[in-house]
Formats: sequence, structure tokens, C-alpha cells
Amino acid sequence: MYVPLTGLRHAVRLVDGLTELDDPEGFARLALPGLARLVGCDSLSFTVLGAEAGQVSVTRYPDDISSHGSVAAFAAYVHEHPLANYHRETGDARPVMISDFLSREGFHRLNLYGEYFRWIPVEYQIAFGLPAAGSEITGIALNRAGSDFTEDERALLSVIRVPLMTALDRARQRQRAREVLATATSGAVAGLADLTDGEMRVLRLAALGRTNSAIARALDVSPRTVAKHLEHIYRKLDVTSRTSAVFAALTGRS
Repeated sequence: MYVPLTGLRHAVRLVDGLTELDDPEGFARLALPGLARLVGCDSLSFTVLGAEAGQVSVTRYPDDISSHGSVAAFAAYVHEHPLANYHRETGDARPVMISDFLSREGFHRLNLYGEYFRWIPVEYQIAFGLPAAGSEITGIALNRAGSDFTEDERALLSVIRVPLMTALDRARQRQRAREVLATATSGAVAGLADLTDGEMRVLRLAALGRTNSAIARALDVSPRTVAKHLEHIYRKLDVTSRTSAVFAALTGRS
């Protein structure tokens, strides 16, 4: 697989931009433009397919692509989508292309093409899966009208998919931690009452997966100050590690 220097720069920028993502709702807003720069394409979509028919959410980039390609039309005919069906049947989330399964003529015969893709327009598509809840299917699709994707581009997406999965998982974990910590005030959760306001702020950010350096930047203090706060937190909670302190914050146990 050959990746030019500009491609490597785009890949690093994409992964770096997702490092501090807190809210999974913001994932598509950051990931789709970055992927568009990394792998040239006309449009992209971040799609979540629910377990029940009609449960479809689509975030498109650019967001001004043809409104004729409505989400309602996609939901009505998504059962014809060869890539979604392949993922649902096999669990294989690696990048696959429509041309792996259908000729252009076969693709054009689908209602999914006639009622949705041709309006965007999409003649070629490559898509890969991402972590999803339960029986949902979550994935990103890249679209072109003029030429199919190459094997080098498939390989590049296979590589970049791993840090994208990590970023999305981490954002979901941070969201869950934030929801729990919203109720974990120093006076309301057993074992945390002795922490100062500054120590609670450090512990909350640590529970969100922040490094000492990231916590220092967020609180406008030095990394040494963060380390000292953590030492005091460990002593007050009677724990010996960052993981144990975070566990105490999330469960109210010390």
C-alpha cells in the first residue's frame, strides 16, 4: 500500500482531531471531513441502522448534497443495500465496495439506487463498520460518481478504521462517565466528601480519560499540580492507582 506524504499528514490530523472527543454525537462532524481529505470522494455518510425496519439515522457530508436523496427513501430500500446486508449477515466490518457484489447494471436495477443513490449521485461506494450498540449497524460510507475505489484506498481505510473505532468507543465511555459524574458531587457520594473542589475537577477529567497534560491544559495549571492533586486523591480515597480512583468516582466506592 502506497500512501503519499500528504495522505499521512491527513491521517495524523484526522486521528489527532478525534483524540479529545467527548461526545459521540460529534464524531461524524469531525470524522467525515477528515476522511474526505484522506480518501478523495464526492460525499460521505455516517449511518446508524436500528434493529427495527425504518430505524435509520444518516449524517451526510457535505450536508448540502441533493435533498432528493432523502433519508426516508434510504430507509424504505435499505434492505437492498449489499454492504449493509453483508455486514449484518457476516459481522465483517472491514471495508467493502458495492462493486464487490454487484455490477453497475445490477446496482442500477435496485430501487435503492433509483430512489436514493442516483439523486446524490452515487455510482461507486466503499463502506466500513464501526462499534454499535446491540443489533444496530453503524458505519461510514464514501461515495463517488466518476470512478471506483482502489485496493490501496481499501487498505488505507482498513488501517484508519482502527483509530476511528477507538475514538468512537472512547467518546461513548466519556459520555457515560460524564453522566455518572454529574451526580457524583463531593457531598453526595460516599468516599468523595473529603476531596476539595480542585481535586474533584481533576478526578472528573481523569474519569473522562484525560491524560495529566490534557487535564493541566483544561484547568490552566501545570502537569505537576495535576500529579499532586492525584496523589492527594489516592490518599483520601485509600487507593493506589488512577484506575482505582476513577472506579471510586464512578461507583461511589472507596
